[in-house]
Amino acid sequence: MAGDIKDKYIASVAPTVTNLHSLASSQDWTAGWCSAAVDNTTNCYLDYIYAGTFTTHASNRQAGVINVYVIPSLNDTPTWPATASGTIGTEGALSFADTEERDAICIPIASITVDNSASAIYPLVARAIAAYFNGEMPSHHAIFIAHNCSTTTTAGLASAGSAMYYTPKTKQYT
Repeated sequence: MAGDIKDKYIASVAPTVTNLHSLASSQDWTAGWCSAAVDNTTNCYLDYIYAGTFTTHASNRQAGVINVYVIPSLNDTPTWPATASGTIGTEGALSFADTEERDAICIPIASITVDNSASAIYPLVARAIAAYFNGEMPSHHAIFIAHNCSTTTTAGLASAGSAMYYTPKTKQYT
């Protein structure tokens, strides 16, 4: 059979980000937002490409960083690494006991520098994540986002306007 093998992009998904809005600042990036788990056991996509935008809060702004991490499951059940507070793979707040726990569990995929401009929009340019797993996707994964762009533990991200997207990628014969 003659033909080519080409990349095939599946329709993008916009996961729920309700708890990402008004996300409080974490000066050491140990407290933040976790996405719901993405299950790759049925479709077996070769990669997931993440992108998004972050809208900063109108007040209490400081220059800082928005960090984006991916958390792989330990197995196909999925079993997640233990955390201090919150549930990995469930959309909502997630806090690690310290930076060592965060760094043992989370793989950094982006670090976005922000200034102290109120209500500014910062993009997360497309990031394919399979490379962080030596080209092999885990059965399940989740995204963790933390920032320190507020002067206290008040909201550093606005109550609306932030968004995340992922685009699954596979191959097709043509």
